Amino acid sequence: MKCLNCGAEINNNLKISEIFFLKEIIPDYICNLCRQQLSPLANRNNCPRCFKPNSEGICSDCLIWEQKYGKINCHQALFEYNQFIHSYFKLYKRYGDVLLAKLFYQDIKNWSLKNHFDVVTYVPASQSHFEKRGFDPVYELYADIFDLKKLLFKIDADKPQAQKNRLERMQTPQTFFALPEINNLQKNQRILILDDIYTTGRTLMYAHDIFLSHGFKNICTFSLSR
Repeated sequence: MKCLNCGAEINNNLKISEIFFLKEIIPDYICNLCRQQLSPLANRNNCPRCFKPNSEGICSDCLIWEQKYGKINCHQALFEYNQFIHSYFKLYKRYGDVLLAKLFYQDIKNWSLKNHFDVVTYVPASQSHFEKRGFDPVYELYADIFDLKKLLFKIDADKPQAQKNRLERMQTPQTFFALPEINNLQKNQRILILDDIYTTGRTLMYAHDIFLSHGFKNICTFSLSR
């Protein structure tokens, strides 16, 4: 098997537990050299609300969310946003290399096996972005791992979040609407909302607000990068 990012050979050596105890074999699509360029967030004194690394408690961002907007985060992520992640999303989203959706399959799958929710949904692409790319990048990133339900509709914003500074991101108006399928869910179900990158949290908070306004209380979010 070759690394989806650089093309180098990957040796998926089986562990004894996988051979003798019929443990699920989770394939890896990223080589060790590429993996060494990642900055995992696990065990880095993360903010307990948004997973910001090296926070030593609730971070200033989450305190602002609570004090100014009355919102309390429940978010986890796998990797800190760095140059490797930036380059990855540039190839995946801007240049439309949909095969890269599987690059972090093993990491996301392992997280999913440790964290269970009744309903898993995602931040959808707007219609114009979908037509431009030909695929929905957040959906493709998670579709082979979670039983995704499309419950949100996103209208076009004035410009992409990636082109905005922090203040502009925070001032972005609500762009989500609930689809009728949201009314088929039970209000006590645990909801997980997936996105690709958490920067200020504005996008996921708006998605969170939709479920909150429909009577759901147990809502968490997750992203590949933070």
